[in-house]
Amino acid sequence: MKKLILTFFIFSSIISISQNYYQQFFDGANTNPNTSLIIGIQTNSTNIWQIGKPQKTLFSSASTTPNVIVTDTINTYPINNVSTFTFAIKQTAPMPGYPYALQWKQKLDMDAGFDGGIIEVSMNSGNTWQNVHNNPNIYQFYGFLPGNKDTINGNEYCFSGTDSVWRDIWLCLPSFYTSQNDTIMYKFSFKSDSINTNKEGWMIDNMIGHTTILHPVKEISQIDNIVVYPNITNGIVNVEMKKKTETDVIQNIQLFNSEGKLLETYGQTYTKVVLDISKHKAGLYYLNVTINKKVSKFKILYEKN
Repeated sequence: MKKLILTFFIFSSIISISQNYYQQFFDGANTNPNTSLIIGIQTNSTNIWQIGKPQKTLFSSASTTPNVIVTDTINTYPINNVSTFTFAIKQTAPMPGYPYALQWKQKLDMDAGFDGGIIEVSMNSGNTWQNVHNNPNIYQFYGFLPGNKDTINGNEYCFSGTDSVWRDIWLCLPSFYTSQNDTIMYKFSFKSDSINTNKEGWMIDNMIGHTTILHPVKEISQIDNIVVYPNITNGIVNVEMKKKTETDVIQNIQLFNSEGKLLETYGQTYTKVVLDISKHKAGLYYLNVTINKKVSKFKILYEKN
């Protein structure tokens, strides 16, 4: 009987996952709205996002041939440009307790710290948008090099700089979002400043949206149910919690300087959050992390590059 129940659960899970599986490989085959990510490229004349075969120096081939979506298939990107594409994913049968993952492959070639690629998510049909970088409400976001995370336009978080290797990026939303909202909207925006550095921009391929049960992330050995690393950092601090019960969440994170002054407070988040303390000066800091009303304290040494 137990075997029968387990088999039914696995079968039901596979059906639920398959109902929330969408993909877009930009080869012309992914056009069914029930199974495909339908990309909407902004129609203004200055939008440089194009779907086609990349024919540049660094961006010379797709991850899966022949096509990608890229900031112009032939030319370097222009100055003072803002280009956007969006898509929506409908949750036909959200699985409680499991996050929803958006995967894609990308290459980058932008003027570091001046031009960037911004990703936002909306749960209310695009009325409001949240930047996914440094967002405590994002479950997991990884696969990119830390050096390619930067800020432009007054601390607007984005991808920036150059990475010529195809990276497998994962952006995972918590099950709370997907269970409360039947549609998730994503927006990818490229922005450049007034200086032309002849860079090639942003190239993306193999986009997949799906419910995820297991994460391809190396699990960190933990003595307690929470870990903060690295304790000597150049600005990025990871806070991870191992769930012991379904109700476990990180309720609160507070950043203090060496004199005990409270500098920042981060509200309720889930099992992992990436913090950026690089706007503060180098020195000793303390993180107070609250789980189930229990406060754990961690010492962080911030060394600027």
